[in-house]
Amino acid sequence: MANKMGVGLVGYKFMGKSHSNAYRQVKHFFPDCAYEPELTALCGRDEAAVKQAAHDMGWNGYETDWKKLVKRSDIGLVDVSTPGDSHADIAIAAAGEGKHV
Repeated sequence: MANKMGVGLVGYKFMGKSHSNAYRQVKHFFPDCAYEPELTALCGRDEAAVKQAAHDMGWNGYETDWKKLVKRSDIGLVDVSTPGDSHADIAIAAAGEGKHV
């Protein structure tokens, strides 16, 4: 059995939906993967919308502040699916917290 790794996904619209689906399919395409992604928290600024998206896409929870998300101890991987101009700040902060990006 693979080890579980908590995933935090920043962004929940088109690419967030695509990435959410991909995480749910990992074991089908990579059965020998050492880690099983756990859909821990979805992050977006609009609380009502991200809460609904988290529910619809099977995430365990949500955040409205990516700075809180990258500090969570239950998240080992931060996936950035926001518009390109915001990637660097989020990725650098996540890496600074020791997360896989």
